[in-house]
Amino acid sequence: MARGKTLTLLAATMLGTMDSNALVPVIALYAQHVGADLLQTGIIVGLFSLVHAPANLFFGRIADRIGRKLPLQIGLLWDSVSLFLYAFATTPLLLALVRISHGVGSGFVGPSSMALMADTSKSERKGRAMAIYGMSLGLAVVIGFGIAGPIVARLGYATLFYVLSGGLLLGFVFASLVREPQQAVPKPTPWRRLAGYARRPLPAAGYASIFSLYFILGAFVTLVPLHIRDELGYNTPTAVLVTGLSFTAFAILSLVLHYPAGVLADRYGPVPPAMFGLVVAGAAMALIPLVRDLPSLLVLMALFGVGHGFVFPAASALVARGADPEQHGVVTGLFYAVLVTGVAVGAPLMAAVGSATNDGVGIWASAWVALLGIAFLTRALNSEALALHRVAHPAALQNPK
Repeated sequence: MARGKTLTLLAATMLGTMDSNALVPVIALYAQHVGADLLQTGIIVGLFSLVHAPANLFFGRIADRIGRKLPLQIGLLWDSVSLFLYAFATTPLLLALVRISHGVGSGFVGPSSMALMADTSKSERKGRAMAIYGMSLGLAVVIGFGIAGPIVARLGYATLFYVLSGGLLLGFVFASLVREPQQAVPKPTPWRRLAGYARRPLPAAGYASIFSLYFILGAFVTLVPLHIRDELGYNTPTAVLVTGLSFTAFAILSLVLHYPAGVLADRYGPVPPAMFGLVVAGAAMALIPLVRDLPSLLVLMALFGVGHGFVFPAASALVARGADPEQHGVVTGLFYAVLVTGVAVGAPLMAAVGSATNDGVGIWASAWVALLGIAFLTRALNSEALALHRVAHPAALQNPK
């Protein structure tokens, strides 16, 4: 794919993910604005991901069957309609229904765009390719977080939804200009083969890492805005602005570090950067409940961004590196499904913990889920070491004493 076509794909990807990112700092507050309690808020936040997870897997398989471009276009148009409908969701039930629609439509966008990017890169450069792809997602986060707070504070929630709906229409225009590479041949992967691939140590570590990170992010999205409002003492309009500012600090650090982390993943293997990122993200999340001032919060949010910036490209490379081109749709679909399942589980579960105790306890408890990803990464590291030992000492394995 020519550089211009790659940029077109990245533009479509950015606009196709900016909508869900822009809702991150405001969706919990908007849910309470329309009358949801804390538990309902966690459910509403998680509903998007709960639907999005199986949609990614299903539509990723379709992308392998019919090609990547058409599902990408369908998803962008579907999401544009869903974002328009957010403005008319004035009760918790209506908001929940719109979140379901949004989750379904977004299920087209992630696997088809990521598969297109994977189709264009060689195995030894998967880290860099996924880093560049991740940077388009990171830019969507920076822009989405950056515009959400000011637009809501000055013009209201409905204006934000209309702006994001228009951005998705523009993304559809860019997607129409994307040209699929020749190697994207429709050849769907059997489910049994996908399950076998996902159980291998390296892909399993990638899936576990992204689940852990986004479980933490689900708690992050649900509870940190409420922590900012309740514990730091800001009123709701100011809390929206502060939340947008703090989430932007997270997004900028993640964006800046994506490509260096991708280079490290290609040079030294994806496991070390992924493990480092999970340790940093978990530590930042565990410390957030202790802060009582904005500068300290911004530092920890930036630290969380460092963790995210290392984990995403490394986990993506772990998943995509060993896959055949005809598997890219379903393999990346499973990646997105696992990613959003993390949010779908983390948001309501940690909201329930926060409801039973307080927001800070829910935030702190989520940090420990990083250990799940670290355990799988350790297994993958041991598997790589054993493979290297077998190559270096074949005679010792054939004639053990």
